[in-house]
Amino acid sequence: MHEETLMHDLKPKGLKKGAVSKWGAITIGLAATAPAYSLTGALGYGAAESGYQLPIVFILSVIPMYFVALSYKHLTTAAPDAGTIFTWGTKAIGPRFGWLGGWALLLASILAGVAATQITVNAIIALTGLNNGPSWLNWVIASLFILSTTYLTALGARESSRTTMILTAMQYGGLVVLAAILTLRVLQGDAVSTANTFSLEWLNPFAITSFEAFLGGFLIALFIFWGFDASLAMSEETAGTSEQIGRSGTTAMIITVITYVVFSITALAYAGVDAQDTSSLTFEGNIDSIITVLATDTIGERGAMVAALVIAISAFSATISTIMPAARVALAMATYRAIPSKFAKVSNVTKTPLVATWTIGIMSLVIYTTLSAISESIVKDSIHSVSIAICTYYTVAALSCVFYFHRTAFNHWHHALSQVILPLIAAVILIAVGIYQAWNMMDPNYGSSGSIAGVGAVFLIGVAALLLGVPLMILWNMRESRFFQGKTLPLERAHMVPDREDMIKIEKDNLTSKVDQ
Repeated sequence: MHEETLMHDLKPKGLKKGAVSKWGAITIGLAATAPAYSLTGALGYGAAESGYQLPIVFILSVIPMYFVALSYKHLTTAAPDAGTIFTWGTKAIGPRFGWLGGWALLLASILAGVAATQITVNAIIALTGLNNGPSWLNWVIASLFILSTTYLTALGARESSRTTMILTAMQYGGLVVLAAILTLRVLQGDAVSTANTFSLEWLNPFAITSFEAFLGGFLIALFIFWGFDASLAMSEETAGTSEQIGRSGTTAMIITVITYVVFSITALAYAGVDAQDTSSLTFEGNIDSIITVLATDTIGERGAMVAALVIAISAFSATISTIMPAARVALAMATYRAIPSKFAKVSNVTKTPLVATWTIGIMSLVIYTTLSAISESIVKDSIHSVSIAICTYYTVAALSCVFYFHRTAFNHWHHALSQVILPLIAAVILIAVGIYQAWNMMDPNYGSSGSIAGVGAVFLIGVAALLLGVPLMILWNMRESRFFQGKTLPLERAHMVPDREDMIKIEKDNLTSKVDQ
């Protein structure tokens, strides 16, 4: 059997092939990681956890994520389906694993959208100077943000990807300029006085002070690296072969890690990690908005305005890039009768799943409104709570690769390594990290939202919301059991079906037989 055996019984969903270019797909993955707003919210906390070893922690943290990216690459080659995690998990492991993987992806996308909304609200308030405005103004800004991003996503894959490409170019342009300014200031000797001079020791994994320092940085890295897979949900709409499409995720991952490592080095060399210095990355007043602080310190008040604009652009493009794959997973789930069929409707004009897209947008607004009414800090903690959903569906992806290829991969050591061994390592790491993170989140003192009935609110947002998928799955099974019986998307492994060469031979034999008749 061949390592690139195509999955069978995949259904077309009415999406437009070629609507997204190859570079457009990579850009969607880059935009979903949202480097500008991810760095502004995570760089300070990462520096507080890992100190000057943060660059090597980023590099080490991306290793299991890259193993997951390999899983995505091989599975996309075998099954370029918009359902991604849902479809692969169902085919390779079973319908319940696939359903929960799809639910986890939907949950992660919605929570990330809520976080991006709050960050955008903060950025717009900073730009307009309305710091003391009424609370309803925040809701109006949030509503306009969510509705506009949902509308742009619903316009069509071509329009959405082009918008994302423009916004991503602007975002990266801002980061490159800021990194260049920081580097120039360091070379001129104008760095913060308490900052250490750059040393190759920052890239030495054995210099990490403790396991806790590494784990703290790893959990932060898990969130900021998340999103590379968004492009692969567009596989049915992306130009090129399935193998070319599969490489877009790994390409986005490589570009992202280079961005984070380079920027973290320049920021550490300029600002340092002395929590007592008002200009450092870890100072209490800086830790939540590092990009803004660095831009203000090096450029001035105009720098703060530019930084706020770049962060808003980052959050805007990231939200578009997370709504698109979430809507397509919902489309696939409905196509294979795993959720109500109304979510399978695709517009004849825009060739996008309108019902699924607008449902996700409205859900994001409802959750944002609900959490904001309880506490503004809960909205901020959605960034932390999303890690459980990410661990869950990335684990499903890695295990799907292992189960699908486990019999055919060992025909060659390279295939065995990239299709089974490395994805299995990634799954074990993600399961361990997910359990550890869930345990920490139960602590009522974890995060900034306090507790509800003695349980950390972050746990309830992340874990309880994920577990809500179980009764929803049971209820749908009671109403429509065909999917869960394997009738709409049957179980399949690479060794169970003929490979491409065998299929060509079978087609030739059938053609010869018809001619003879």
